[in-house]
Amino acid sequence: MKTLLLCLFLASEMMGYSLFETKKSIDNRHLNLIHTIKDIVITTQKTRGLTNNYMNGNVVAQLLVHGQRKEMMKNFAQVDRRFKELELPGHYYQDASKLMLKSKKLNKKAFKNDSAKVFAAYSSIIEAWMDLNEAVITTHFSKREPAIYQEVKLLNNVLLPLTENIGKMRGMGSGIVARGYCQEKEAIKMQSFVDEIQRYTLLLENHMSGVAYTALGQNEFYVIRRNINDYAELTLDEVIGKSDIKLITNEYFDQGTAAISDVLKIYNVISSSLK
Repeated sequence: MKTLLLCLFLASEMMGYSLFETKKSIDNRHLNLIHTIKDIVITTQKTRGLTNNYMNGNVVAQLLVHGQRKEMMKNFAQVDRRFKELELPGHYYQDASKLMLKSKKLNKKAFKNDSAKVFAAYSSIIEAWMDLNEAVITTHFSKREPAIYQEVKLLNNVLLPLTENIGKMRGMGSGIVARGYCQEKEAIKMQSFVDEIQRYTLLLENHMSGVAYTALGQNEFYVIRRNINDYAELTLDEVIGKSDIKLITNEYFDQGTAAISDVLKIYNVISSSLK
């Protein structure tokens, strides 16, 4: 019997996890994958925004673009390792590999194409990463405790879309500010980003009203919510539909980055509560 258990233990170690692992620790390995995909989303958002900023006249942003591309490559290496740690259906890894290749090709040709098309291409890749994350969550966490499943879904289906719409507003808006005026077609899109930010913020507020996290007090959440709202209000008042914009593009971009960082504070608090 001891020999059999030893063989099973050794076999499980060769597969990358212990036979005696708890269900909670197995969840942590899948959580790590979800968080790494989140990192790719955030890095791609910043790459998209800085690229649009540069292509609309802010030459200083070019070096920052290359820096974000390097970060993206680090995230790709990490997600590659995460997938190989798990026993997920093979097509998930294939989908991730295709997205990584697509991103690399887009990075190489981005400066040679129309800025609006490049912006849309990055956005499409980001959406595909979030869809992949949702598929992993459904496959693995739907079989776990309902409360955990709902909170993991919140990470990908509310918090990440909130960062994405702030990121779109930051990226397109900083390009508008760099140029100095807003085109009509941009005004329509920017307004839709504001609307989506308000919608996802409301969904987050509804969640936060029903739970309490020791690492995030109500006052801190109020400040975060106010910062997000202030950025949306600034965009409405000073960017959307304006023809003589006086804002400084780097400051506008950085304020958006700070708002995204605020959302990620909540993301980290909720994800830490699951471990």
